[in-house]
Amino acid sequence: MTSSYYPIHEKPGFEADAYAEKIERALRNGEKDTVAKLIVDINNAQRQKVKEPYRIRYGKELLQALDKKFSGDAETLILALMMSPLEYDLEQLEKAMKGLGTDEAVLIEIICSRTPDQLKAIAAHYDKKHEKAPLAKTVAGDTSGEFKDLLVALVTGSKDNGQATNDAQAHDDAVRLFADGKGKFKGADGSHFLHILATQNMYQLRKVFAEFEKLSGQNIENAIEKEFSGDLRAAYLTIVRASVNKQKFFATQLHNSMKGLGTRENDLIRAVVARSEVDLNLIKEEYKQLYGKPLEDHIKGDTSGVFRDTLLNICAGNL
Repeated sequence: MTSSYYPIHEKPGFEADAYAEKIERALRNGEKDTVAKLIVDINNAQRQKVKEPYRIRYGKELLQALDKKFSGDAETLILALMMSPLEYDLEQLEKAMKGLGTDEAVLIEIICSRTPDQLKAIAAHYDKKHEKAPLAKTVAGDTSGEFKDLLVALVTGSKDNGQATNDAQAHDDAVRLFADGKGKFKGADGSHFLHILATQNMYQLRKVFAEFEKLSGQNIENAIEKEFSGDLRAAYLTIVRASVNKQKFFATQLHNSMKGLGTRENDLIRAVVARSEVDLNLIKEEYKQLYGKPLEDHIKGDTSGVFRDTLLNICAGNL
């Protein structure tokens, strides 16, 4: 039985050699639409299995072949689909911290919304690849203040990966957050906001936020909006929103990527690709409730060509 939570599933009857041949034939004929459809027709694990028979049979790397034939946003999307989820997160983090300037929004989305297990894998692989500049050191060098402390805590494994909750602890922590105000109190481990949001599992955080609302008469998001600013506010809000309702969080991310003049294509690609085998169908439901029309309608209005068609094919699914 397949899950209805996400649109891209393992393809029954898949044969890696056959897909390698189909993709090469379409590439030689310049049929970009066909290539894109073939890639979306199988899930990520199966895409990884196509790479080796393709290399053996045609003497070249599949990613390089795709890179030569596609360009622009369609190329970015196709290459994202061909990476494993871990490889894609790593690539996004590397790009966000490369050269002058840092794309804090990308750091926040990945570091503050991924699970503890995902962050552990990201850090391990990043550190292996960049031995002289591990992830925690690189993040610390590109950020500052409590924002830096929060991101470093998360990438070094501070967050509880369990599901256990404690009502008394939730009440006590809500009192601390309420009394802490702007989080200016600095103990040995930093502010209460930093300590609680960077360490506790999402089930416990939900209890803390519910207790906070009882005590203060406002929800935790409103409190953070009032008391913090800039990247730190965005990071705390991401942790809260991803803990309370991750599908709603990503629906908002998708809407923001297409809001106003211009489209932030990389943000759109990252959200669609990252959630295509996790919960994209649920995100689409949240999106329609929040914004009054289907995600696909906004994609049609903001994108074009192979890029648009491939995004729509992902949303439609492969079964």
